Amino acid sequence: MKAVDAYRSAVLELVQRTAEETDCLEHVCRLVARSLQGGGVLHVFGSGHSMLPAIDATFRAGGLAPVNLLHDPALAPWEPTRVSHIERLPGYGTAIAELHDLRPGEVLVIVSHSGINPVPVQLAQQAGRTGLSVVAITSREHSLASRSRHPDGLRLLDVADTVLDTHAPEGDVTLSLEDGTETGPTSTILSTLLLHSLAIGAMEHLTAQGISPPVLRSMNRVDGDETNEAVLAPFRGRLSREP
Repeated sequence: MKAVDAYRSAVLELVQRTAEETDCLEHVCRLVARSLQGGGVLHVFGSGHSMLPAIDATFRAGGLAPVNLLHDPALAPWEPTRVSHIERLPGYGTAIAELHDLRPGEVLVIVSHSGINPVPVQLAQQAGRTGLSVVAITSREHSLASRSRHPDGLRLLDVADTVLDTHAPEGDVTLSLEDGTETGPTSTILSTLLLHSLAIGAMEHLTAQGISPPVLRSMNRVDGDETNEAVLAPFRGRLSREP
């Protein structure tokens, strides 16, 4: 089990490295809190496996209620061949932004390990033109080591207002087995940590101002359904895939 131990150590080391993002994270938390205070929602997006952290932040017990997933079935991780083609299509990210109710002053978090494909880049650009603050959760190491597929050679980290670096390594692998097999992915773990961290930080800012944050309760706890219905009520019609 040496490989498992090495993987665990690598994950823990990278989790600790996310502390380097404290200043940027604090800035994002303030932006999200300000948006929520004004009645806004937090938008999240990811394609392929980067969709998993975005899904996890949506309708999550203990998480913020007003989180809107910019969901596109064609970019879902269970169709990897389709994703690999579509996330490289110029203009597709712009269309995704135009099809959603994005409002000035709100925050959009885009999760992309590489940040080199046109879809996340053009989604970020369109959201920025609409007046949103765009936050990228990405790996600087991988992104800068890879050639951009955007027509203008842009990466997500070039167009986002704020970048939260996962510090996940190039190729999203952390160890090699005896036969040279590379494995040990970490990007999903680290992106999920950063996404939940910015939500929790926003909650903390709201409570410091005497505002009770709109947080969901487990539906499997007493009064969970009733509590969630009341918390979600002000945001009905603005959240995709509402329960």
